[in-house]
Amino acid sequence: MKWKTGAALMVLVLVIAMIPAAVSAIRTGGFPSFTPKLEAHQIILQVDNNMAIRDEEVITLADGQGKELMPYMDESGNTLVPIRPLVEGLGGQLIFENDTFKMTIGEKTILLKAEDSSIWGVDDQEYTLPVKPTRNGASFYVPARAVTEALGGKNVDYPAAEGGYIICVMGDLDDTKKDKLKTTAQEKLGYSTEQYLSDSLVVRESSKSVLLNGSMTELSGNLRAKKKDDGIYFPAEALSEATNGAVTYEKGALHKDGKKLNVALSTEDDAPYCKLSDLAAALGKSYSEPSDGMAAMTAYPLDGHKKQMEAVAAAASGLPSLGNIPKADAYIALTFDDGPTGGSKGLTARLLDSLKAHNAHATFFMCGYRIKDFHTHMDRYLAEGHELGNHTMNHPMKTLKGKSSDFVHKEVDENSDLIASYTGQKPTAMRPVGGAYDDNVKQAMKESGLPIVNWSLDTLDWKNRDADIIYDKIVSNAQDGDIVLMHDLRQCTLDGVTRAMETLEKRGFAFVTVSELAALKGVALEPGVVYTDFHASTVAKLKGESSDGKAA
Repeated sequence: MKWKTGAALMVLVLVIAMIPAAVSAIRTGGFPSFTPKLEAHQIILQVDNNMAIRDEEVITLADGQGKELMPYMDESGNTLVPIRPLVEGLGGQLIFENDTFKMTIGEKTILLKAEDSSIWGVDDQEYTLPVKPTRNGASFYVPARAVTEALGGKNVDYPAAEGGYIICVMGDLDDTKKDKLKTTAQEKLGYSTEQYLSDSLVVRESSKSVLLNGSMTELSGNLRAKKKDDGIYFPAEALSEATNGAVTYEKGALHKDGKKLNVALSTEDDAPYCKLSDLAAALGKSYSEPSDGMAAMTAYPLDGHKKQMEAVAAAASGLPSLGNIPKADAYIALTFDDGPTGGSKGLTARLLDSLKAHNAHATFFMCGYRIKDFHTHMDRYLAEGHELGNHTMNHPMKTLKGKSSDFVHKEVDENSDLIASYTGQKPTAMRPVGGAYDDNVKQAMKESGLPIVNWSLDTLDWKNRDADIIYDKIVSNAQDGDIVLMHDLRQCTLDGVTRAMETLEKRGFAFVTVSELAALKGVALEPGVVYTDFHASTVAKLKGESSDGKAA
């Protein structure tokens, strides 16, 4: 029995030893605890994507009202992410009270005020964010790296050329783990839009142009992509142009690097055509149809990645297509300068609604300084069939005429970059302030790849701020091939053009972009060349023909 007595004494000694700690715990409201090792939670986000990966599970980012949340990069290069998915994805809790975010992971708590750029409570120190929390609707966006590291985690951001991924983890993040998580992101979130477009061919039904590696290329001749019940077909004879010589048509077959491709050809309109999905398979490319009447061959699988598919479709929607233009007796191009105006329910948004109701396409010549204030609807232009136009960054009232090449390029090229940052595509036309230009402006636009578009029918809406006058000027003067000048600034213009569209529709008119109007008339727009209309006589001159259509 001696061993039992010894064991009992040992237990008694342990109990006595724990009494001081127990008393202390009771005084402080609990028993002593051992801090467990934090779980290695992780979240992978992607710029411009509302899908994310949280602990291997794909989730959709949305606020309490179901509005999509998408990380983005601001003009200073900061990667901003919605704060709640970030904190909760890392295994933390987020409480927002009195304009203050309280974030807790394990025993670490940090505080961040909605209008402050400092994080408090991290090791009793103040940490400064590169940018204040940014409100977007009901949600706040914060710099991913700063907040993750303040919570004790690790972060790595990949540029768009490498996927645009934002990887945030609690725990280790060595090179091996980075590579593994990046591979997971590629499989589940897809690649970035930039990566898809950088090695791609995107075509649009009935368009004379293609999107090759993200840049628009206009094809010679009249051959165009066709849509059939089983997919999109492309003229074999145009493939050399469409692929920059990578694929050629020789002796009744397609070739790459001198080798014949196993792609069947069919005859359409007395010309050989290939099915693009068959060509993609032969080239080892992925095939998808981002939108109705579009087809894309990409280096990476695009199907199943909704946001990237929408972005590619938006980029390709700028390809002038005659397939979605109604047959009409006459066509005119409606153009709007000086916008955008207002937010998501402002004037430009209402104008877009009106154009959509009338199946009308228009060209918007936008100013950069206004885009910076009013850009909530920028994704609608291309998606709804409109054309992006450049009207300079700052709308210099002394015009571009007489200015240096550097000044002209700065005003136009910076605006093109700004427009592309919101829409995914640079503008395809330019209008100088006041319509004024000189040889220097023409040369600069040739270098920038932009045709100069002026007008043949001026509503003078900037001066006659009356809907009835604007309406009368349009319906009394409109003729086939006109380019109509208006301004995206006032309600009177919206009211006047809406009524005018109703009247002209009954007369057999349809409303198209400048590029669509040119394509309808068989004119290829050239950079640096000035266009004012596409009347029959003008078109004949542009084609070097007499007015009766015979060669001059």
